[in-house]
Amino acid sequence: MPKKKNPKEAELKKRVAKLPTKPGVYRWLDAKGTVLYVGKALNLRKRVTSYLSKEAALGPWKQSLMERAADVSVTVTNSELEALILETNLIKQKKPKYNVLMKDDKNYVYVRISLQDPFPRIDLVRKPAEDGAKYFGPYISAYEIRDTLTLLRRVFPYRTCKMGIEVASSPTPIPSPSGGGVAKPGGNSLPPPGEGAGMGVIVKNRDRPTPCLDYHIKQCCGPCIGCVTPDTYYRDAIEGVIDFLKGKTEDALALLTERMKAVARDRKFEQAAKLRDALQTIQHLSEKQIISDTSGEDADVFGVAVEGNRVHVVLLKERNGKVIDESSFTLLGHAENAAEALTQFLPQYYVDAPDVPPFLLLPEEIGEQNLLEQWLTERRGTKVTIRVPERGKKNKLLSLAEENAREKVQHFETSWEAAARNVEDALKELKAALDLPTVPRRIEGYDISHLSGTETVGSMSVFVDGKPKNDQYRSFTIRTIREGEIDDYRALKEVLHRRLLHLTHNIREEERQWKERGIAFGKARKDEAAMIKKIMQNEPEYLSLEKLNVKDFLVARKGKDVVAFARLLAHGKNEIEMKSVWVRSDHRHQGLGNLIIRMLLAQAERKNIKKIYIRIFAKMEEYYTALGFRIAQVLPPVIGKQVRAIRKKHPEIHGLTMVYLFAEHKKEDVSLGARPDLLLIDGGKGQLNAALEVLKELKLAIPSIGLAKREEEVFVPGNPRPLVFEKDSPARFLLMRLRDEAHRFANQHRETRLKKRAVFSVLDSIPGIGPQTRVKLLKRFGSLEAIKDTPDEELLKILSQSQLTTLRDQR
Repeated sequence: MPKKKNPKEAELKKRVAKLPTKPGVYRWLDAKGTVLYVGKALNLRKRVTSYLSKEAALGPWKQSLMERAADVSVTVTNSELEALILETNLIKQKKPKYNVLMKDDKNYVYVRISLQDPFPRIDLVRKPAEDGAKYFGPYISAYEIRDTLTLLRRVFPYRTCKMGIEVASSPTPIPSPSGGGVAKPGGNSLPPPGEGAGMGVIVKNRDRPTPCLDYHIKQCCGPCIGCVTPDTYYRDAIEGVIDFLKGKTEDALALLTERMKAVARDRKFEQAAKLRDALQTIQHLSEKQIISDTSGEDADVFGVAVEGNRVHVVLLKERNGKVIDESSFTLLGHAENAAEALTQFLPQYYVDAPDVPPFLLLPEEIGEQNLLEQWLTERRGTKVTIRVPERGKKNKLLSLAEENAREKVQHFETSWEAAARNVEDALKELKAALDLPTVPRRIEGYDISHLSGTETVGSMSVFVDGKPKNDQYRSFTIRTIREGEIDDYRALKEVLHRRLLHLTHNIREEERQWKERGIAFGKARKDEAAMIKKIMQNEPEYLSLEKLNVKDFLVARKGKDVVAFARLLAHGKNEIEMKSVWVRSDHRHQGLGNLIIRMLLAQAERKNIKKIYIRIFAKMEEYYTALGFRIAQVLPPVIGKQVRAIRKKHPEIHGLTMVYLFAEHKKEDVSLGARPDLLLIDGGKGQLNAALEVLKELKLAIPSIGLAKREEEVFVPGNPRPLVFEKDSPARFLLMRLRDEAHRFANQHRETRLKKRAVFSVLDSIPGIGPQTRVKLLKRFGSLEAIKDTPDEELLKILSQSQLTTLRDQR
């Protein structure tokens, strides 16, 4: 089967090339950070590189692994033995898909010394127990430790039998070698060698003749026949073994070396070779491993690396005396040293940590340490102590955590550099392929989402320097499309118009541009009153002479001619209406009316007016929506009365009442105020053309492209054929990510609205109609549309006249 290429392979090779050459454990991770495989290595860089080598003949499972691998993480250890033990711990903890998993703990071996016995025994066990014995380990190779103990018996002749040997309460004869009766110490049957004390002992559960062959070949000091006391037995045999297992190997190695040289001098080379092998085995076993011990302690060990602007924390979790996991954290912000970083990091970490161990091991003391201990103690329920170990195994474990923190900083630095290079390559490729004037630092993606014509929404996703800026994403609820309508082009134009208007709203600049064309703006003069009145009388279907006062008008004039105007009419303190919006025919569709309206809104805002209403023909809804108006759900008294009168007199007229809420527009939007370098439209030629229409209307020159989903084709203006990027192109991946983000964000906004809709009725927004009345209306008529189509006399059976009037005022 041909080998599939991993799209991350080039990036992985760059990062692997900078891995340490030390022993340790490596973990292959997938794109979600899940551990796929755990392995150990004497040389991390060399081992991990072998997975990516073209010459390497990978088996089927390794090929599958490398097709999914998206990242690699390493933990440095002091020796290969430590790496082996940590590997085993991590496999049990993480259960990676591509590792062979064991069902129990039988891969560990411990040395047990039964110190509760007068003459302690030394055994190998698979699992420690709380029985008063002393345990050493764990050791991975049972064969290796068993062979080592056999060699140690040549130096420290301890017993291997399982018989119970107790000191007699008074001197008693020693049992005879045949096992019958008793024998006196040093009796005729078999005199003890050496300095036997001739002490009386009692032997229970006898399983062999005493003394046995080990005594005769000088690999047992004969406690079964009273040759040693418990004190001398412990001092001469057991203490030596314990010191060796603790790491004090000098005495044993010196004795074995001396014997090896002696037999070599006697030309007994076969025996010398066995002793040489024994020496090498003991030297290998005596490597001080700190990844596991039999302390049984639970502790969190923190290493910190502060390098430049990077702060990295590594946490080694020790549970039951074993390091079972490593976690790493890249911290944002800056810290002068490890103490400052930990002072701020630890409370944030433990506020959500699933468990708090009794000990925290830190590289140095931190600020408010006592307060942190007190808080952690309350969280755990028992005492929590923060330590700064200066010697011993815990200090070495802390040093290992710090070394890994430094390695992580370098590793992630490589990752950050690779990611930055990929992004920079993508942006440069976009600039070249699209013939852009500059590298597109800010790219905005747009998408429309709806559910069969309901809850139509739009979204804007934003990437700055190739990275998503989630706080600058924006969503748009489409206002110009009725429920049930499906018109993605129209919806897209509304979204872009509302968004891009923020780039054109510079009233002073627009005034200057119109001034260059001979048009000036200002309040209407008295001598212009007759001209304004005549214009309004000539267009009565559009312009109302209600409360005509020339002082209310803002006009645009060219020479002595008024070419555009609009006014604000106050029906009361909180009922302000914009009326009489007019532009002379030869100046229409050039943005003059748009500017007049925005100038009036700016004047109203300076006067601290909260809202402004406007009555329009339904066909103008999209135009005013783009200016920031929205459908008014509740009408004030005077305007509501006028609307009802018009509907009654001219039912054929489809009018709307909209409102501009200044609170919605008061705060400057940082995202909408930023000018994009490139617009990405989700779709093909049709969607792109809709976007270009908006840009032309607003006189904005912003590069725009469309990205079609089927073949990931890129459409550009003026080119009938789409651009097709290479499948592994960084630019292509960047555009796809941006498009997918816009799609995700649009769907999220739509689903949120659907959830709200499920528990919200339009009737909820109508004042004067309470919950019980709403329930009665919906039960009787079924929907809001049905209610509005119901004759007044039917509604008056449930509503009062004032409630009916309020309901009829709604759209």
